[in-house]
Amino acid sequence: MKSAIIYVFIGLFLVVGNWESQQQHWPEEDPVPEDSLRLRIFSHDDSLLHQQIKQEVRDEVAIYSAEHMEDVPTKEEAREVFAAHLDTIEEKAEDIVHSYDPSMPVDVSLDEDVAFPTKVYGPLVYPAGDYEALVVDIGDGEGENWWCVLFPPLCLTDLGIGEEEDEEEQEDHESEEVDENEPEFTFFLAEVWEDWFSA
Repeated sequence: MKSAIIYVFIGLFLVVGNWESQQQHWPEEDPVPEDSLRLRIFSHDDSLLHQQIKQEVRDEVAIYSAEHMEDVPTKEEAREVFAAHLDTIEEKAEDIVHSYDPSMPVDVSLDEDVAFPTKVYGPLVYPAGDYEALVVDIGDGEGENWWCVLFPPLCLTDLGIGEEEDEEEQEDHESEEVDENEPEFTFFLAEVWEDWFSA
């Protein structure tokens, strides 16, 4: 009787220990990149309409930028890519803005010193400071602005694009791990239970 209880506690200890080790196994933190290239979009003003326009421009520019940053290894090359695509980005932004107001000006430029607050991306911390950025000015550019990190390409993370797919894959993977481990543990307890009460 006592030996059966001891076996049960040993089994529970091993399972709990294994679960805690998996919970504490986090990927190592990546170092903060020395160089980054950012995006900053200034809306015309703080009205709901112009904030909506800014959001549509934001989504379009972020998605377009991500498509061209996928295989870019350095900030210098990223800068060259954006310099080559400034006119296209401006045209895409204008198409959205002019669908609301054909007279509203849009300006897209690469600026070397643009002020930014602190930004956190998971384990990465981008401290406040002046950074090179792709700047989109809509109209007077006096409304609330939005920004993200273009290189490394993290803008889609801010927008939550792709996160749902990653979460579903993670949930499926965790479910498979539980399914694989559960029968072994259940079988072990069943054996102990049977030995305990059949003795």
